[in-house]
Amino acid sequence: MSRMMSIRVIRRLSLEEVQGRLREMEERHGCSFEEFQERFNREGGVELLEDYVEWSYMVHALRAYREGEEFDCVIEEERELDRDLLSALTPRRIELLYAIPGLPVRSINDLAERLGRDVKNVYNDLRCLERLGFVLLRRRGRSIVPELLIEELTFVFE
Repeated sequence: MSRMMSIRVIRRLSLEEVQGRLREMEERHGCSFEEFQERFNREGGVELLEDYVEWSYMVHALRAYREGEEFDCVIEEERELDRDLLSALTPRRIELLYAIPGLPVRSINDLAERLGRDVKNVYNDLRCLERLGFVLLRRRGRSIVPELLIEELTFVFE
């Protein structure tokens, strides 16, 4: 009997990711959030509930940001731990996930130097973690600064 493995991730969404998800919701449902909200109020239903909750949460986070609050949108998701994801979570990349919040850095070069690693390898590892949604690489002047998006990463064995 083989055991299923997954990871549960609690992470912050970047502003750009929320904007992209909102566009996807509009395309999927063929309407604005306000129109979808009216439909949900009229029809209800479990099949609309998940999209309504997610869409509503992101819309409210974006509105608060536009009104001057700090952007904050945290989600919990579970992902199947397939070969691709497992191979992406190398010991060096996991080390980066621990190092980023513990070592305030000014750039990828600074992070690589503090960890005693090659800059190109650190950059490639960070790009992989960015594709997973675990880090965000922000440009600050001429530097690129890694920002940790995950708050919790849990391996789940079923």
